[in-house]
Amino acid sequence: MATSPLKKQGKWCENLTKPVAADMIGTPDPISNLRPVKYYIPENETADEKEWRESCMRVDKFNEDFWHHNNTMFVQAKADYEDNLKANGQEVTAEALSVFYKDFLNKAYDRQMEYNRTWWKMNVAQLYPGFKAAIRSLKSKNDTTLSAQVKGNGFWEKSFES
Repeated sequence: MATSPLKKQGKWCENLTKPVAADMIGTPDPISNLRPVKYYIPENETADEKEWRESCMRVDKFNEDFWHHNNTMFVQAKADYEDNLKANGQEVTAEALSVFYKDFLNKAYDRQMEYNRTWWKMNVAQLYPGFKAAIRSLKSKNDTTLSAQVKGNGFWEKSFES
């Protein structure tokens, strides 16, 4: 009986510390529910491509931090609310939880709006680095001859096609 490739390699997460040949998207984090991205770093990465990649990584970290904190607060507040209902002899029902959900969202409104404003600013700020990296990638692509081109992992060359 053949052993699976995962057993030969050990834990799958151990391989994520090594460089990758293309951007890799992982399984959702159990708390933030966001899918982590392991970004590909080419050997000949330009300053513009590096600026773009690091910008993406900053936005990813911002999102991960916010949703990890928000979801942790939500789970704790929900557990406290349910415990309070039970302590007062009430049943935990969908109707009772709807009161909690509305209250939680009302209390989180300002924090959520600040997150949205910051997230939009970060995304708009990514336009220029992304544009520079795309132009540099297109320029370097035009500098090489067609016969020497090989499908690689450049900015525009990433594809789901084989």
